[in-house]
Amino acid sequence: MLGSRSEDAARSFIAKHAGVKDLGYFETTHQGAPWFVVTQGIYSSRQAAQAGVAALPAVLRDSKPWPRSIADIQAGLR
Repeated sequence: MLGSRSEDAARSFIAKHAGVKDLGYFETTHQGAPWFVVTQGIYSSRQAAQAGVAALPAVLRDSKPWPRSIADIQAGLR
């Protein structure tokens, strides 16, 4: 949903979109610096995640979110 160098920006994004179910964030690194990634939901398949994207409010759909696997996210946490 969002990637940012600022944890406050990630938290603000979540607060701004409080009506969207299952928003959360995690910290990783990108180009050697902290990177905060906002995610939404856990889905059983890529197709289910794509359907979840389609169900988001237009303002979030327009930002072109993309599904990521749990394995991909976990790899970024190491």
